[in-house]
Amino acid sequence: MQTLTSGQQTLVDEFHALVAGTSPQDRHEIFPRLREELPIFRSDKLDAWVVSRHRDVKQVLNIGDVFQPPQAGAGASAFGRSFMQMSGREHSKKIGIVAREMRTARAMRERLTGLVQEIAVRQAEALPMGQPINLREQYATWVPLLAITALTDLPEAARFRDWYRTIVAGGSSSIANPGAREAAFQAREEVRLFLEPIIEQRRRAPGKDLLSDLVTAEYDDAPIPHEEIVSNVIFLLAAGVETTERVLTSVLRHMALEPDQWAWLKANYRDPDALASFSAEALRLYPPVSAFVRAVLADTELAGQPVRAGDKVVSISASGNCDDSHFADPMRFDPTRFLANSERQFAVGGDILSFGDGMHHCVGSRLAKVEMAHAFSEFLDRVARIEPMGSLPPGEGFIFNSPPTLPVILHPV
Repeated sequence: MQTLTSGQQTLVDEFHALVAGTSPQDRHEIFPRLREELPIFRSDKLDAWVVSRHRDVKQVLNIGDVFQPPQAGAGASAFGRSFMQMSGREHSKKIGIVAREMRTARAMRERLTGLVQEIAVRQAEALPMGQPINLREQYATWVPLLAITALTDLPEAARFRDWYRTIVAGGSSSIANPGAREAAFQAREEVRLFLEPIIEQRRRAPGKDLLSDLVTAEYDDAPIPHEEIVSNVIFLLAAGVETTERVLTSVLRHMALEPDQWAWLKANYRDPDALASFSAEALRLYPPVSAFVRAVLADTELAGQPVRAGDKVVSISASGNCDDSHFADPMRFDPTRFLANSERQFAVGGDILSFGDGMHHCVGSRLAKVEMAHAFSEFLDRVARIEPMGSLPPGEGFIFNSPPTLPVILHPV
C-alpha cells in the first residue's frame, strides 16, 4: 500500500483536477512535478496506477506479455475486439493484413503518397482566404479522414467524423469519464448497421481496399469473424483520423502564435528531412494521444512499486515526451531536434511516445507522417500568414488532447 505525504496528496489532487478539466494549471506545470516527486502513484479516481517518466512509460508500452490494452470496462476500447485486444501470433498475423498496405515502403511508393497528396491539394485549394474560418474543421480533420475512407473505400466520410469522435471518447479516454461509454456503444451500433451491406458487397466483389483485404483474409484457415471486421474497420477509421487531426490542429495553432517558427517552416518545408523532423517534434510536444491505458497481466514491478495482475496503469506519454532526463530543453519546440533520426520517430523504438511502442505501436504511424508532410506542404504553398481570431483556445482533454477549435483568417501567398 502506497503512503503519500500531504504534499504528494496535494499533487495527486491537482492531477485529478487536470483529468477532470477543472485545473487552473497547464498540464506541463503538473507533469514535471509528478516525474520528480511522484513518478508512480495509485489514482483512486482512475482506479489505476499512473506513471509519468519516459523510461516508465516506455516500459509499460514495451512489455506486451505483462501490460496489454484492457479488454473491458472504463479505459477499454469501445471498438469491439480489434487488433488492440489481440496479442502474440494472432496480433501479428491479423494486423499484418492492413500493415502491408499502410506502412511498407512499397505501399508508400505505389499508393499512399500520391493518394494523400491529391487529397491535401484538393483540401488546401478549397480553403477560403481573407475570411474567418475554423481551420480544424475545414482542413485538419479532412486530410486524414478522406485518406482513411479512401483506403477503406467507404462512402459518406462526413458521417464518420461524428461517429469516430463519439466512439473514441467512450474508449480509452473513458477512464476519466466512464459515462461516455454508452454513447460510444450506440455510435458503434450505428456504424455496424451502416457497414453491414457494404461488407456483404465486398464479400461478393472484393476490391483493392483495406476493407476487402479484411473480408477476404483468413486466419488459421478460417475467415476473419464478421464482428472483428466491423471492429477493426471502426478502429482504423478512428485511429486513422485521430492522431493526424489533433496534431495538425495543435501545431497550426502553434505556428499562428509563433512567427519565428512559421518563418522557419516557410524556409524549410520543401526539404523532406527538415519537414519530417518538424513533424516528429510536433508529435513530441503536441501528442494527440496523451496517455495510454494498460491492464496488468502478471505481478511485476514498475518504477520501484509492486503492481499486481488485474491492476490498470495509465502511462502519460505527454509527460514522457517532455522528460528532461531524455530530451534536452524539452519544453522548447525545436524543429531540428530529430534531423538526424526523424524516420526512427515513426517506428517502434523511437524516442517519442506519441504512437505508443512495442507490439501495439500504431500501425498507421507512417501514414500519419505522409499525411502531415502533405498537409503542411500544400498549406504552406498557398498560405503566407495565419492570423489568429482573438485568443486561440489551447489544447483540451486528458487522454486525447488538442484545441477544440481553431478560428483564424488565412492570408494567401
